[in-house]
Amino acid sequence: MQSQNTDTVYELAKAAVEVGHQVTVFCDADATYSLMASQILPKQTTPASKIAQLIKAGVQVLVCRESARLRGIDLQKNLIEGVVESSLGRLAELMEQHDRIVAFG
Repeated sequence: MQSQNTDTVYELAKAAVEVGHQVTVFCDADATYSLMASQILPKQTTPASKIAQLIKAGVQVLVCRESARLRGIDLQKNLIEGVVESSLGRLAELMEQHDRIVAFG
């Protein structure tokens, strides 16, 4: 997710949760950068702070472990609290199980 993609995901997921939908966000490729805890800055709205707000609102946020590894992101040390390690195989399962899928690229 680039910054504008993060904004769109944030607004869409927030709206869906507010009307009672269960939401899962799967981040791979460069979207993994939006999950880094070091990007949450005091008194500043950042993509990472928006994702943290979604997690607090009950959105499940998954990160592709291979995408993170390829970008040098340590899953145990660098991610926002509440982000769950996952895989593209899990993404395929989610796509089969859910009735709505929205992808950003």
